[in-house]
Amino acid sequence: TKRPAVTRLQPCVLLSLSRSRHLSMTTPTANPSQSTVFEENRSKFDALAHRWWDPEGEFSTLSRMNTLRVPLIRDGLLQTRQPGEKVPKSLAKPLAGLRILDVGCGGGLLSEPLARLGATVTGIDPTPGSIEVARAHAERDPEVRDSIVYEGVEIEELVQRSVKFDAVVASEVVEHVQNYRDFVKSCVTLTEDGGSLFFTTINRTVQSFLIAKIAAEYIFRLVPPGLHDWNMFLPPEQLEEALEASM
Repeated sequence: TKRPAVTRLQPCVLLSLSRSRHLSMTTPTANPSQSTVFEENRSKFDALAHRWWDPEGEFSTLSRMNTLRVPLIRDGLLQTRQPGEKVPKSLAKPLAGLRILDVGCGGGLLSEPLARLGATVTGIDPTPGSIEVARAHAERDPEVRDSIVYEGVEIEELVQRSVKFDAVVASEVVEHVQNYRDFVKSCVTLTEDGGSLFFTTINRTVQSFLIAKIAAEYIFRLVPPGLHDWNMFLPPEQLEEALEASM
């Protein structure tokens, strides 16, 4: 019997803590016909699209999280370089030569710093207003405008194109999709053999309910009420199980 093809990915799951694992699994088959986008969420984020880069706006916390997210991704990618792989000459552009997919890129808060590190970034988001804002903001910065392509598509459309990336990043996205297992499977499908996969999301705990729901939405009004559904927050074990099943 012919043995199945094997793919090696380095997924990093950041919830209440960060984890990095080396897995060897069979290549997954995603279902591109089933959308994982909540239409209600699409309309919510579309209404807020003009606020993506507002330092006092609803997404300012995401922007501040880049001090954690960007080093996590950068260091994770540098650690997984294969022996003999060409190392970028410029220390300022350590991700040069890498193709990164930013899933649920919003207004480009994470795409832009990754591009500044030398990566060629594709940002996708199903919210038209967010993509419009992301394109306009990148166009004003000559350092990144030629290194980022934004598309207003769902992840399932990319799966149908059979494209692959050196790294796939889904940061603060999986808690907003209607079928996280299918979403994870699509992310795995889009990752090159030997590539890296990064998730950051909110753990489902009493603490996250008090902070991310009650405090953020109803006490301090940092984000609109109802933007998050605590029942859709993922414990590390559930996300890891979805990864295991997808590879």
